[in-house]
Amino acid sequence: MPIAPLAADLPHPRRSMIGETLPAPARRAPVADRWLWALVAASALAVMAMMVANRLPVMVASPAFAVLVLAVGALLETWRRCARAATPLQARMRDLCEYGLVLIAIGVLGGVASYQVAALSRGFCDDMLQRWDTALHFDWLSLYRLVVSHPVLQYTGSAAYDAVFLYPWAILIWHAWNGERAQAREFLLTFWLAAVITLALFPLFPARGALAHLWHGAVPYAPSNGLDQGTVIATLRAHALGGIDLGTVTGVVSAPSFHTVCGVLFIAFSWRIVPLRLLIVPLNLMLLAATPIEGSHYLIDMVIGALVATIALVLVRKRATLLTLAQGLAARRLRPAAISR
Repeated sequence: MPIAPLAADLPHPRRSMIGETLPAPARRAPVADRWLWALVAASALAVMAMMVANRLPVMVASPAFAVLVLAVGALLETWRRCARAATPLQARMRDLCEYGLVLIAIGVLGGVASYQVAALSRGFCDDMLQRWDTALHFDWLSLYRLVVSHPVLQYTGSAAYDAVFLYPWAILIWHAWNGERAQAREFLLTFWLAAVITLALFPLFPARGALAHLWHGAVPYAPSNGLDQGTVIATLRAHALGGIDLGTVTGVVSAPSFHTVCGVLFIAFSWRIVPLRLLIVPLNLMLLAATPIEGSHYLIDMVIGALVATIALVLVRKRATLLTLAQGLAARRLRPAAISR
């Protein structure tokens, strides 16, 4: 029996030129979308369990944690004031606050979880990753020397790489302003699933990073995610880090490249929004071009990251079909038991 859509799932009405209210095009949110907060809560419980097991908590006495608490508090208070949505603006603010809270939760939990998973990892796979790059005919050192000799590539690459987390806000603001709750939830669900797959694959490919592994001697240009990756992972494995300061969290995931995951997802979701497509697609192409150097990534890291993004996109866009298949299989398994009674 189909579940009736919640009131919040219904699209905002639109008005005709003579003023009467017309129904907006119906697009019912699949049931999986309503599990989004439950999935985030389950992720939080899993991360807390890892923090206890690794004895690696988040440092609450830090400026970054205080900023996080203030931001979450402001979003929650705005959501509370706009929950009844007496005006279209309040409805937009309510939706944006909800999306922002989910996005922040996924980002913070993903960063903390990467440290927890790194503490459980073993060995380094740089030699294997470099062999794959050789098979792909990719010369990381030649690209690095090119960037070193052209400062403009350094500035543009660093800016494009560091701006990665601005783009989801642009996408969510668009969906909130246009009352597109189903599309926003689809984006957040895909982002969450891609982060989960990335963290699940990370222990298979722990690495020091291309710069630390391939470059010897003084470093002429330190990219955004430079030489610290291997050191941080070694420190986490030795349980020598007393806590995680959210303000100093550095990237420790080599493959899959999460910046590549993000770039592919942002291009895919902004492609359906023409005004955003013209801005976000070129900027994220710049992000992808800068990722090998700024993220100290092997090319194979990016290939795996693109595959992760594609898998997440397909699974979420086919989620209604997959849920129907799962329900059908469950019904078949339960039927013989019911007959035997």
